[in-house]
Amino acid sequence: MGQLNIQATRATAASASAVITPPVRVYSISIASNGGGAGILELTTTSNSGDTILHVDVPTTEIYTLAFDGGVLFPAGVFCKTFTNLTGFTLFSDKYSGAGLT
Repeated sequence: MGQLNIQATRATAASASAVITPPVRVYSISIASNGGGAGILELTTTSNSGDTILHVDVPTTEIYTLAFDGGVLFPAGVFCKTFTNLTGFTLFSDKYSGAGLT
C-alpha cells in the first residue's frame, strides 16, 4: 500500500450536501452520542438518498471509534442520510485513486 494522506472531516447533521465530495476511502470514523437515546448514523454515496454504505448504531452516551482495514469505499462521495441522537462524527479518509475501480 502506498503512503496515505489522511484527512479529517467533521459533520454535525444530515444534509443533502456531500460531507466529502470526491470518491474516497474512509479508514476510520469517530461518532459521539448526544445522550438523548440510541444514536443512528447512516452514510450513503451519490446522494443522501443513495445506496447505504455504512449504518452504525451508537448506544446512549457512547463515543464509538471504528477503524476499517483497507478502508470503506464511497465511490461517489460521502453523504449523511440519517443522523439521530448524535453530537457529530468525524471521518478519516484518503483520496480514492485506485486504477480500474469505480
